[in-house]
Amino acid sequence: MELNIHILMNELEHVSGYRGEQDYLDRKLSFYTLYQPGCVLRRDTLYLMESADQALDIPELESGTALLFLGGTEPLAEPGNAFICLEGQEETGGSLEGCSWICMDGSLTADALLSRLEEIFEKYNRWEQGLSAVLSGERSIEALCRLSLPIFNSPVMVHNREYELMGYAEAGNASFSYSLLQEGTNYLDRNITDELFFRSDYLTTLEFVTPQYWSNEGEKFISIYSNIFDENGEYWGRIVIDGVNITLTDGHLALLSVFTETVRALAVRHSGPKFNALDAFKNYALEYLRSPSEFDADKLLMAMRLAEWKRSGPFFCVCMELTETGQELHSAAYESVLFDHQLHGYLSLEYEDRLLLLCNLGLGLEGRDEECRRLAYIVRDNLFKSGISTEFSDFFQFPDYYRQAEAALYSGKESSSTQWLTKFGDYALHYVLNCGADTLPVRTLIPASILELIRYDRTHDTSYYKTLLNYIEFDSHTAKAIDDLYIHRNTFKSRMKKIRELLDMDLDSPQERLYLMLIFRILKRYPELAGEQEVVL
Repeated sequence: MELNIHILMNELEHVSGYRGEQDYLDRKLSFYTLYQPGCVLRRDTLYLMESADQALDIPELESGTALLFLGGTEPLAEPGNAFICLEGQEETGGSLEGCSWICMDGSLTADALLSRLEEIFEKYNRWEQGLSAVLSGERSIEALCRLSLPIFNSPVMVHNREYELMGYAEAGNASFSYSLLQEGTNYLDRNITDELFFRSDYLTTLEFVTPQYWSNEGEKFISIYSNIFDENGEYWGRIVIDGVNITLTDGHLALLSVFTETVRALAVRHSGPKFNALDAFKNYALEYLRSPSEFDADKLLMAMRLAEWKRSGPFFCVCMELTETGQELHSAAYESVLFDHQLHGYLSLEYEDRLLLLCNLGLGLEGRDEECRRLAYIVRDNLFKSGISTEFSDFFQFPDYYRQAEAALYSGKESSSTQWLTKFGDYALHYVLNCGADTLPVRTLIPASILELIRYDRTHDTSYYKTLLNYIEFDSHTAKAIDDLYIHRNTFKSRMKKIRELLDMDLDSPQERLYLMLIFRILKRYPELAGEQEVVL
């Protein structure tokens, strides 16, 4: 493996001073030897010299020639060539133009230094061979990280553009000082990513093609990183070396450059197209959302089954939009990836710069109200505004209920700047009065509980719907409702108790009663919405 003076500086002790090459990523040294007067100097060889005078006696010393110059005084020199100097030499009057050098403190003999150089070169040759073996053996990025831990003497991690941890290595003192992963996922902890997003200079770092230094305010150590780009020049991910227990140098940057090429080769190889049931489901769901009438439903059904979802729900939609502050910190795409692994029973889709969540209550979730309470914390903590639809039973109805969730989002934004989550049901009356059925399909305006009440009547041969209708039509006047229904007062009271249980609505609220009156008239106009059950008004 080719080295340079910066890498050597990481390994050598008893150094009193040095001057390195201008380009610390440039590596050309493959050999080392004692200098013999009159020999032809090679650019790939590091030469040990006994004195500074010996170097100055070399006629027309070429810039870029690598000399291992021994001495204890620091000669005047320009960057270019490499020297290691032994103690005891007086400062020369000449200039070592184009040279870089390391000065030793005189405690090592030439033989001892040659022996140490042999160990150094052998160490990095073994590392290079190990990297090649991992690459040829189709092994993991994790294996590359473990192999490189002794090289950097610092914890190593590799993540992709979605902040999924692809590999890491730590041991003993070379351990991360923070928790890497979000609990229950293989993605970087949100505290890490949020800290990055708060940095105004972070996005610019994604463009660097060479290894760079990185430091956070308040941290006592400096890290280094290197971006990985795919075959098309697109950002794939990043390698991070944390200098938690050592000072990382230009030599480590040079080594990171070597490591990056190996990781990139393995990452690109493993990033080819692979079938993933969840990804296929998401892609087909997005296509269906964009063009419901033109999409092949069988493809979506197949992907749904492979993702272990059923067509029947119940479901509800969440339309989430980042606030201005949230947009500065992260993207809907990033949140979509994270939610896929944090929220059981949800399908997350990035759509029109928004995040659409499809919740499948049929996958063992506790219920819509409980899920809404969970979501309230999520949207607040991640700086989203959100609208939540009512429940629906057929997955293929989700484009309509996405629009309903979108309407709820708009209503919430208009009514309150501090409201994070808005349920459509809370603004349904407002929406019906102002928009009617102009923008939303009529069936989405009907509360699921009303349709469930109608289905209950059909299944159990009851008359709860008509009882409720009379109660609302007569403005909660019980006696008039009883007379119209020709039933006993106790029968009426029993029915109303059951209706309240089934509806979970505040029937004493004037707003709820007005909303129900409007719904009754919609059902009268569109009786097919109630299914086979005839709706009588």
